[in-house]
Amino acid sequence: MSYKFNSKDVLITALGNEGVAFNSSNNEYFSLNETSFKILRGLENNQTVSDICQQLLSEYNISEEACRKEVDQTIQLFLDKKLISEA
Repeated sequence: MSYKFNSKDVLITALGNEGVAFNSSNNEYFSLNETSFKILRGLENNQTVSDICQQLLSEYNISEEACRKEVDQTIQLFLDKKLISEA
């Protein structure tokens, strides 16, 4: 499955290694930890989920299965909050 970043309504700002996303369609702010910020940035840059997982696996000591599970859960949250959509 591929995803599209909601560039029309969502702005992302880096705060050190973390970030904040603002959805102007519903005036909601979302605090992003380091990992969720990297996932959302990756989606914004049209990276595949596999590419994002590979990047995270190279940076963190985590199994591929656990990484994919966490990325999938984070993507579902982004979908629910309308930060991204299915492409």
